[in-house]
Amino acid sequence: MIKKTEGLFIVCLGFYLVGVSGFIFWENCQEEKELISTIDKDLVLATSALKYLLPPDFHDRAVDAESISFEEEMRNREAVSGFASESDIKWIYTLAEKQGKFYFSAPTVSEEEARERKRWYWYPYDDIPPEFVAAIRERKTAFVEYADQWGSFRSIAVPLVSPGGNPYLACADYEITFIQGKLIKKLHAQIESDSPVFSGCDHPDYRDFL
Repeated sequence: MIKKTEGLFIVCLGFYLVGVSGFIFWENCQEEKELISTIDKDLVLATSALKYLLPPDFHDRAVDAESISFEEEMRNREAVSGFASESDIKWIYTLAEKQGKFYFSAPTVSEEEARERKRWYWYPYDDIPPEFVAAIRERKTAFVEYADQWGSFRSIAVPLVSPGGNPYLACADYEITFIQGKLIKKLHAQIESDSPVFSGCDHPDYRDFL
């Protein structure tokens, strides 16, 4: 009789844990959708700010490697990098196109990158995501997750046109690891709050598992 009771308890506990896990998974999917929605709104705001951080005619003049002085590049770099440093967004930048190739025209530059090379204006973006190219060709804003030489990101590419009629892209990137970290923290909190089985568990192995 005791063995049957123990078996029934184990079965019920198993069903309970499956139910809790399913609910947590569903709720985590909802949290992820909400977080991505919030992040996308931040990306839109960041790219909208770019036109106010740069001189109005900048993309009329940024047409080749020699058209923007180092002094102006540094002023733009300070404005764009300063704006990025005040947020969780990793990179904010504009891209110009010439003869089918894309170049950074006003990018965020980290301290490490500033030590690597003097100028980042008109640095070629050889591994540009195809969605970015489609954005400027089709005149449609693109959200994309991709990886390149700088990391893995969720990004936005907004096609814009300068006052003089030159098309360019305004872009912003969130690091995927930042997004994943946010989701993991929410998942941990949800597990501990929703499950009485887990909420009081402070065993080191359990913490390592999470």
